[in-house]
Amino acid sequence: MSTSQIRNALHLKIEQIDESFLRVMYAMTETYLKEKADAELEQEVKSVPPNASWKPLTEVELMERLAASASEYEKGNYLTMDELEKESE
Repeated sequence: MSTSQIRNALHLKIEQIDESFLRVMYAMTETYLKEKADAELEQEVKSVPPNASWKPLTEVELMERLAASASEYEKGNYLTMDELEKESE
């Protein structure tokens, strides 16, 4: 059976199933699509070559950077999405 035939058969069967099974199929489909998108994103992230200046942070360093970032945000020192998009062009 070809993929096209399977799709057509499933479309017909979906019209025949009850609400309970339809909800199960929907949840299963949503989970599958999310996992597929997550895997694609993970591959994309892994394909970015590491920068030589990057280094692992300790928990203390990370918390210090977080506190500094929060302070800058509270002072109003941040870019809007529009500003960030213009800057990245």
